Amino acid sequence: MTNKTVIDFRNDPLITGSCAIVAYARRKNGNRPAMDYIEKLEKLDWAKLSKSFMMIASVGRIHNPERFKKIGGRSGKIYEFKIYPKVRVLCFQLEKTWLLTHGFDKETGDTPPRQIKRAEEIMKEHISLLSQ
Repeated sequence: MTNKTVIDFRNDPLITGSCAIVAYARRKNGNRPAMDYIEKLEKLDWAKLSKSFMMIASVGRIHNPERFKKIGGRSGKIYEFKIYPKVRVLCFQLEKTWLLTHGFDKETGDTPPRQIKRAEEIMKEHISLLSQ
């Protein structure tokens, strides 16, 4: 892993590792909702997300379901980075690239279905941009 302790979240891709790339998914209007959310986080949460992103980029996976897990959705392709107590960043994978869709503050219980649906909408828009 790198000596870099905090990623510059304004970059795209955020990090390129030996196993994967972590980048922002884009909407048709050019917005990157995950970047908008992440830029508003406190520095400690940035550092925790950086650690998770560097791990997935360098190792290819995160074995701790308390930090990263598949949540599925209709497509079955949505994953969730988790920073306790409330920070959640949803993503999907295209080949070796993990694309961050958006983030939200989780209140209680399971990930709300509307958040999973939003991640799938962003994923669909991002993929449609690739085919243009």
